[in-house]
Amino acid sequence: MRESLERFGRFALGTGSTLFIILGAIIFGFGVPTLWIYLASVIYGEPGAVTGSIALFIFAGIIVTYWLLLVIASWIRARVLGPEQAERETKRASWNRSLRDTPFQPGESKTDPIEKLFIATAIVSLIGLLIWFVAFAGAPFPTG
Repeated sequence: MRESLERFGRFALGTGSTLFIILGAIIFGFGVPTLWIYLASVIYGEPGAVTGSIALFIFAGIIVTYWLLLVIASWIRARVLGPEQAERETKRASWNRSLRDTPFQPGESKTDPIEKLFIATAIVSLIGLLIWFVAFAGAPFPTG
């Protein structure tokens, strides 16, 4: 009985973490740019083509928002991990290692949900951009 409860707990934790990552990736990947496009449309208020200053406003807003999200996520991650565990878990990337360092072992360190969230956001955003560009943007390729 205890084993089945532990298995259910792991299942619920994994499912909750996965849903958090997917929902967060959709909100971060599509919600932030959509918010800034909406704000620019409210400020611009005229129908027609977007000017360079409005496009710069949208781009700067998106970049600043993502920067703030990274700062907030870093703050949350530091509180969740704690200073001792964060110091232990700080590893250099495999490309940034000396040959004298300990060799990289795949699966040695686990990623936390916040790191997975931002990785998933990048992947979902790139897939969404690809689908939009190929299917809906009316790509400016020569047709003749």
